[in-house]
Amino acid sequence: MNDTDLLFDFLKSRQQYCSEKLDIVGVINFGGGKENYCLTNAENKAEELGHVVVSGWLSLLLKKNGNNWQKQFTQHWWNYDPKLSRYVDYSPAIEEGALYIIDMEIVKFTNSRGNDMTSHVASSIIYCNHNFYIIDYGDEGYKIQPVNDLSNETIFSFQLKVMMTSDN
Repeated sequence: MNDTDLLFDFLKSRQQYCSEKLDIVGVINFGGGKENYCLTNAENKAEELGHVVVSGWLSLLLKKNGNNWQKQFTQHWWNYDPKLSRYVDYSPAIEEGALYIIDMEIVKFTNSRGNDMTSHVASSIIYCNHNFYIIDYGDEGYKIQPVNDLSNETIFSFQLKVMMTSDN
């Protein structure tokens, strides 16, 4: 399996949970923001420059892990400049060669469920041996979980707060 095959498998698996088409887009990376604060960087530039906040995935280069090849997709936030009709990113340290995949379903989901979430950044996704895994880093270290689908509830499962009811 090659890099393109893994990318297409991801797009096909995620697309079924998206009302808008996933698309690979060209992005100009200016950097200058704070590392690991992509949403804050995008929101600051939206306010400062009138840009639109967009979201999606960074498709990182194929890597070998032991005897297996794996591909990582990292959820990311960046901007669209409507005046110049282009995508721009102010986050630093984006891996060279990463592809940007726009996924506006993430924006819709976080806007509708924001108060139920500990973070508006979804778990990263690893694709290896025809299986998807979500991975997240928190106070207790890395959490890795195999998943059967790439729905919003799944990719945000570590970030969704456990809702307590009066029966609990």
